[in-house]
Amino acid sequence: MLSETELNLSGLRSRIDSVLEKVNLDTLKQELLLLTEESGRPDLWADEDKAKSVMSKLSQIKDIIQSAEKLGSDLKNLEDLQQMSQDAGDDSLDKEIRILHETLLKQVEKTELVTFLSGEYDASEAVFSIKAGQGGTEAMDWAGMLSRMYTRFFDKRGWGYETIEYSQGEEAGIKSVTYLVHARYAYGFLRHEKGTHRLVRQSPFNADKLRQTSFAGVEVTPLLPEEAEIEIRDEDLEFEASRSSGAGGQNVNKVSTAVRIKHIPSGIVVECQTQRYQDQNRKIAMQILKS
Repeated sequence: MLSETELNLSGLRSRIDSVLEKVNLDTLKQELLLLTEESGRPDLWADEDKAKSVMSKLSQIKDIIQSAEKLGSDLKNLEDLQQMSQDAGDDSLDKEIRILHETLLKQVEKTELVTFLSGEYDASEAVFSIKAGQGGTEAMDWAGMLSRMYTRFFDKRGWGYETIEYSQGEEAGIKSVTYLVHARYAYGFLRHEKGTHRLVRQSPFNADKLRQTSFAGVEVTPLLPEEAEIEIRDEDLEFEASRSSGAGGQNVNKVSTAVRIKHIPSGIVVECQTQRYQDQNRKIAMQILKS
């Protein structure tokens, strides 16, 4: 029979109490109420981008609340099962107790990870960009590999994301790509990916199969809400519109819908080309520029 000491139930109970305190269920439930009210407004979908953001946040907060509350109920089930086994002097429940114990441990570790993300912007959605660096075609191929790797990671975690800028490489891979990652804590999880990523391999693009070093840069910034109070003067902006070079419908490819905005004092350049209309691209580009 498995004892309480063997299962370390007191330590598990302490970890769960700490998680519940950090998650702050009362605050999350208040936020859930406000988002539920907002999601029920008849004019919500008049602004599609805002509606998607509200529904995404609503779903994520529900998941966090359900996960946190399930920790408490699963712990009680484990304690009751262990006590039942002890009282009956029967080890036939040991297998079931071990399975429940291991499942609960994994869930605690997963929820604890979220509580570590307590930085100012860690809970924010993210702007995630990849740019090919030195290395020509090899670097563009490497940037394309990174793009596939990260989008598969987004899919695995169930994160929604959209491509807002995409530049194809001449022979292989990509020159650059920018994603908006719509998930709570996306910035907290991704911020340490920022920097230069290096690949050393025998180049498939070199007839002599020589070893070559390629570089790609990853940038990660928190996506600030549209209402964020950051002053950007019109006279500090340089605006260009052009036809999109990426995949898209008739309007995207034949009309000057792609937007490029340069903030002159800082030199920051933002591009957005995947939306159907220029106003939509400009709106997203300005939000990213603020971020």
